[in-house]
Amino acid sequence: MAVRLHYSATRSLALSPDEIAVARGLVAAHNAAFPFEAELLTLSHPGDGALHGTTTLPAQDPFATLLGLAHWCRALTEVRRALPGTSWQVGVDGDPVPWDDEVGFGWPEQRDPALLALLEQGRTVS
Repeated sequence: MAVRLHYSATRSLALSPDEIAVARGLVAAHNAAFPFEAELLTLSHPGDGALHGTTTLPAQDPFATLLGLAHWCRALTEVRRALPGTSWQVGVDGDPVPWDDEVGFGWPEQRDPALLALLEQGRTVS
């Protein structure tokens, strides 16, 4: 069963060409570093101050799904921070992904280096 990550951002002012380039550059950098065989992040053609996208999380194993989600949460955090004044909606199959002003999108477990290492280790064992 595929797990999907949905994201959108809106604001009253249109995104500038420079902002669009920065957002696309961040997404490209995170796509290049994505360590799984799965769909990559895409951004819709931003117009009138909005952008959105969706991606399927890796499904090779549960560890890959969780590690992939952590990766994309870091990516969307950087994009959000690069686009001031935007209002964001990020969710996994209809459930919202929490936002924290200090650390960004995701859950505390996704930022725990020890847990991430265990998940990575679990992938190599299975």
